[in-house]
Amino acid sequence: MTSSPSASPPAVVEHGYQSWLWLDERCEAFPAGARRQLGHRIVDAALDALSSSTEAAVLPRGAAREERLIAANRSLTVLRILRRGARDRRHLSIGQHEHAMRLIDDWG
Repeated sequence: MTSSPSASPPAVVEHGYQSWLWLDERCEAFPAGARRQLGHRIVDAALDALSSSTEAAVLPRGAAREERLIAANRSLTVLRILRRGARDRRHLSIGQHEHAMRLIDDWG
């Protein structure tokens, strides 16, 4: 699949990108200790899911694409758990948590 530079990315990639941007910005506001541990893990999980989603989006249907989608789903599951922990530790407000939940659900 070839795409021109002006072509829009697939919806799954755009949702992933917007989710990562939003999460990265929120994690920057975490207290220093939480940012180094939990914040980095959240951002890493989002980037892992974004990378796998992007790879899957350009592959034809088949085993390789399915493997990337499974990897993306695994990363999104970790991301959901970490996001919940951030809320429980009060690094994310209830409203921020709900917004992140909608972003991630739209993505995955």
